[in-house]
Amino acid sequence: MKRDAAARVWCVILPVLLSVLFSWPVSAMAQEPALRLSADVPRLSLAGRLEHFADATGTLPFEAVSRPEFARSRFVRLPGARSLGYDTDAHWFRVQLTPTADAPPRWVLVIGTPELEEVDVWVEKRGGGFAHHAMGYHRPYENRPLRTRQFALPVEVFGGMHVYIRVRTTNAINVQADIWQVEAFTADETRSNFYRGMYFGILLIAAVLYAILGARLRDVVMSAYAAYVASQILFNLGTNGYLPVLLSAHAEWFTDALPRIGWLGGAASIVLMWDRLLDLKRNYPRVHHLFLATLALNLALLPFALLPFLVGEWLLWVVKLANALNSLNFFISMGLLLRSWRSSRRGELLVYFVAFVIPALGTTINTTANWGLLSQNAVTTNFYQIAPLAHVLVMSYGLALRLRQLQYDKAAAEQEAALATRRSEEQRRFVAMLSHEFGNPLAAIDRAAQMIQIKMPGLASPEAQRLAQIRGNAATLSGFVEHFLMTEALDHGALEVSPVPWSVRGLLEEAIERQEETAIGRLRLGECPDGDFMLDPTLVGVAIGNLLANALRYSPPQSPVELAATLDGAGLRIRVSDRGPGMGQDELDKLGTPYFRGTASLGKKGSGLGYHFTRRIVEAHGGRLTAHSNIGSGLEVEIFLQGHP
Repeated sequence: MKRDAAARVWCVILPVLLSVLFSWPVSAMAQEPALRLSADVPRLSLAGRLEHFADATGTLPFEAVSRPEFARSRFVRLPGARSLGYDTDAHWFRVQLTPTADAPPRWVLVIGTPELEEVDVWVEKRGGGFAHHAMGYHRPYENRPLRTRQFALPVEVFGGMHVYIRVRTTNAINVQADIWQVEAFTADETRSNFYRGMYFGILLIAAVLYAILGARLRDVVMSAYAAYVASQILFNLGTNGYLPVLLSAHAEWFTDALPRIGWLGGAASIVLMWDRLLDLKRNYPRVHHLFLATLALNLALLPFALLPFLVGEWLLWVVKLANALNSLNFFISMGLLLRSWRSSRRGELLVYFVAFVIPALGTTINTTANWGLLSQNAVTTNFYQIAPLAHVLVMSYGLALRLRQLQYDKAAAEQEAALATRRSEEQRRFVAMLSHEFGNPLAAIDRAAQMIQIKMPGLASPEAQRLAQIRGNAATLSGFVEHFLMTEALDHGALEVSPVPWSVRGLLEEAIERQEETAIGRLRLGECPDGDFMLDPTLVGVAIGNLLANALRYSPPQSPVELAATLDGAGLRIRVSDRGPGMGQDELDKLGTPYFRGTASLGKKGSGLGYHFTRRIVEAHGGRLTAHSNIGSGLEVEIFLQGHP
């Protein structure tokens, strides 16, 4: 069923994708069959007419390059629209324009792509000489004769005029040149900006929507994907040449920093998204650590994107490492995604896979074209631009499936929680009722055993021992019932704390006196203030008694147990220390859990509720109960009650 659904998705998406791809405005790339400037030609591509020369030194001036003998001997005609790859040379281009008699005199020369850093153009003037125009992505926006995202300048065309172009860039050397009639250029620029405005609008809406959903649902996957889409917007605003237009007052810094932030932010957010989506921490811990390292590396590069003067030669190697790790993580994620889909057959996993194949294909085509292995045409140029939009549309369907699954999971969890609460409440009521019903029979058993002891004082030792055992077990069960009922009362607010001023010393002395006579000799009253403190003496007395009973029970028979207290401006601290076997950190973490008993309790009486009940009493006073121990060095438990004497 899910495979059929995924197939239907493909059947819908592929025609839409291909339709968008081939209907995208590509007039700037299509070549006219006739290469002539005339009134009936609104636009002419100069692909196939440009002559090229690479200056490896980068120092040749225009006066030397423009000499006729130099141009004839050094410039070579380029066969078509194809990138020249990557290098640090200064690349010169030359073209001669010859209009027909009916051609309008004014045209617009457009030179691309928009991310070229330095573009110098020399246009021959009708009266002789050349007019120089210094444009480029790294140059002030005000230098552009026409204030557009492209490097466009008006030219007055006459027979035999020459145009020279010099390009310096660290990007791919994709130099495309077109000459337009003024009205046609205005119409095409308006149309192009409209389409690209829709493009960025869809991406912006998607980023905002997923950010809101991620925040409301507390879903890291959607939040990370929102950051990824936002990063793509920044990056594509740079590659499409819009940042200098939008930020012309601060173009020099922003036009460099924002695309880098987009690149790093996109890499970091997508790593985080894959980590949470595939639950790598639980399913693939080693891959999880690799992804965390990649995430940290991408984030560490952000300061260098914001402060370009920090960039050095060594940083290029770090960037290459980050690129390699990002690529490795992508292939790992896609492999694990397919593996998860094959095991679970969840349709959204296959949709995620398809969604990320699209930009990967776009990047592959763009990289291949940038290296000059593919010609620059409508498909190779526009597919890289369309891929993020197609990716977001497909991914939106996958995230919609995820949202539906999250809602199902939430509803199921709420039902389970309600059922568990109902069962817990029923169990609590049943145990409370049972505990209450145990009270009378236990009291009757204790009274009967006591009467036998009184009326038959001359019983033989074995029988007297059994009677004492009966009374002891009855007392243990009675204590268990009492602790349980009092804990329930505290949890449900049925037992209120009634603080009154009470003597701290008197409270501790009473707690010692309430212990069994055989154990009182082991108890030591240490430091103890004489002042009063606001507390419920009954409940706090029970809490101290529980701690003393535990310390006596779980420490060696002849070892002392110390009870001490301090009173200061912060509050009252009551400490019970023993010299028992102590506890490890794992047992300390569980201490206070109902019915939990440590390894030292084996073979000893107890219910595991005493410490829990003590903690509930302390918390009801607004205080805290803490325990400190090391194995073999005893246990120290401290009651802290906040307040003033």
